[in-house]
Amino acid sequence: MSGSSLPRRRFLGTLGLGAAALAVGSLPRVARRALAAVADTTPSDFIVRNDWPEHLETTVEALGRTWITPNERFFVRSHFPVPEAGATPWHLEVTGRVKTPLSLSLAQLQAIGSSDMACVLECAGNGRARYALTNTSGTQWDLGAVGNARWTGLRLDTLLDRAGLESDAAHVWFECADSAPFGDAPPFLRSIPLSKMADDVMLAWRMNGFPIPRRHGGPVRAIVPGWYGMASAKWVTKVRVETAPSDNHFMARGYRYNFPGDDPAAAPPVEELRVKSLITRPLDGSTIDPGDTGKIRLQGFAWAAKGVRLVEVTTDGGKTWRPAGFMGDSEPHSWRLWATEEPLAPGQTLVIRARATDAAGNVQPVDAKPNAGGYGNNSIHEVTVHGAQG
Repeated sequence: MSGSSLPRRRFLGTLGLGAAALAVGSLPRVARRALAAVADTTPSDFIVRNDWPEHLETTVEALGRTWITPNERFFVRSHFPVPEAGATPWHLEVTGRVKTPLSLSLAQLQAIGSSDMACVLECAGNGRARYALTNTSGTQWDLGAVGNARWTGLRLDTLLDRAGLESDAAHVWFECADSAPFGDAPPFLRSIPLSKMADDVMLAWRMNGFPIPRRHGGPVRAIVPGWYGMASAKWVTKVRVETAPSDNHFMARGYRYNFPGDDPAAAPPVEELRVKSLITRPLDGSTIDPGDTGKIRLQGFAWAAKGVRLVEVTTDGGKTWRPAGFMGDSEPHSWRLWATEEPLAPGQTLVIRARATDAAGNVQPVDAKPNAGGYGNNSIHEVTVHGAQG
């Protein structure tokens, strides 16, 4: 069977199993180029979870180096292969329930205005591999499908003000340039309610000061603060304003919290980031010389949809918790760097846990409730370290 006639079920399977499920020689030319690019450019800071389309997870060690995650270390998640640049220059259409439809080149979009913000993006499936279920669908991410970048672009509400909204406008749909290379797999499409505009939703064209790389959604992608990363659609080419949310597969059936035993038809949507903390230092399983102080430094990042109020650590299995201190930069939609110190004796084994509390008082659970899609795992992170013998 040729690649062009590959049935939808088998194609969707390759999204989770990787290009190893297909003979490379039978793939289309664009697929072979994509695989070659991954082989040539994937740094050691990545764990390759899927090679085509790219699912690249940042290692915990690499995440912990800087508050801003550099472009070359930022995790990569795509539903379909990166679309090739078209023969004609990119442009954006604004249509639907607007008074003045717009068609804008990149230069025209940028001329309307710009702002920048640091914003954490986390894949909804981050931590999927850590759920205690025999099987969860999707890429088996561990801890590193998350990153904090500085995005530059135009606030979406500013763009919609220019187009003017009809009185019944209620939802914004993002239509994108990527598509399935074979079969009839549904296109990826997300929508958000107009009420979300208050959270600084942006159409971004720069990432950490550079044009957004193609693998990260360039030339223009959506940035939707406080929601899981699938809402921040890549390769946006059309903004449609409608009266209702999208009925696309990835809205109506995908990205739902299907808990075992519950009615799938009533499954709530995956939207807001759950409060979460990640220990980036020390690394799990490491042996550390505490030196003359007899203490080691603990640090990591914490994030939530509406901001983090508190991070606490325990080394006695949760009997007692003590607060860590926040360090360095902070912005409304970024993650927070936290740090503290803990005694460690030579030869001692220490089990460290960190939990975060958000601005609404929600506390990380010891174990998040598993769901069939493996979404939203914000279980408390734990690392074990050993004191070096003197």
